[in-house]
Amino acid sequence: IEGAWNNWVNNSVGAIMFFNMRSAVLQTLSTVNFINFEDNNMFAAAKAFANQKQYWDDFTFLFNSDYLKQRRAGNQRGINEAELSDAVAGSANKAKAAIAWLLKKGFLPTQIADSFAIAAGGGTYYRNRIKRYVAEGMDQKAAEEQAMVDFMEIAEETQQSARPDRISQQQASSLGRIILAFANTPMQYNRLIKKAAGDLVNKRGDWRSNIS
Repeated sequence: IEGAWNNWVNNSVGAIMFFNMRSAVLQTLSTVNFINFEDNNMFAAAKAFANQKQYWDDFTFLFNSDYLKQRRAGNQRGINEAELSDAVAGSANKAKAAIAWLLKKGFLPTQIADSFAIAAGGGTYYRNRIKRYVAEGMDQKAAEEQAMVDFMEIAEETQQSARPDRISQQQASSLGRIILAFANTPMQYNRLIKKAAGDLVNKRGDWRSNIS
C-alpha cells in the first residue's frame, strides 16, 4: 500500500512537470551559474560569446556530450552543428532561436531548457577555462579534459542533481522525495550559501566569489 501510494504521488509530480513551460523558462536562468570573478567573468564571457562560430561549436559539443545526454534521461538524439548554426544565423534573439529549434526536435521543454542553460552558460566557461589551462602550461588535450571536468562539477553543484554526494539524507528518504520534490535546487543553493558564508568569515578563497 505504501509503495502504491508513493508511486501515485511520484506520478502526480510527473503530471505537474508534463510540458511545464514555466519550469522550462525558469530553468534557463541558471545560465549565469557559470559566470565567476576569475577566468569567466562578465567581460571574458562576453568576449567569448562575441566569437559566434567558436561559441556555437562549443555549445553543440557540450549539448551532445555524454554528460548532458545522460541528464536528458534517455533522449540520446544529437543535434547537428550546421543545422543549429543556420537556425540562429540572422536572428536578433539567438538564444530564443536556438531553444525554438531544439523544441522542434521533440525533447520535453524542461529537459531542453536544462541542457540549453548548461550548454549556453558553459560554452563561454569551457572555452575560457581551456585558455587559462593552456596559458598555465597544459597541452591542449589535457586542458580540454580538465575544463570539461570543471564544467560538469559546476553544473552538478548549481543545477538539480541526483548524485548521492549532492543530496541530503532527508531528500533521499521516502518522505523527502515527496515533500522536497521541488526543493532540490533551493537546498543545493542554501548549502552553497552556507559554505560561502563560512569561507567569508574564515577568509578562505576569493571574497568576491563568496559574496556572489
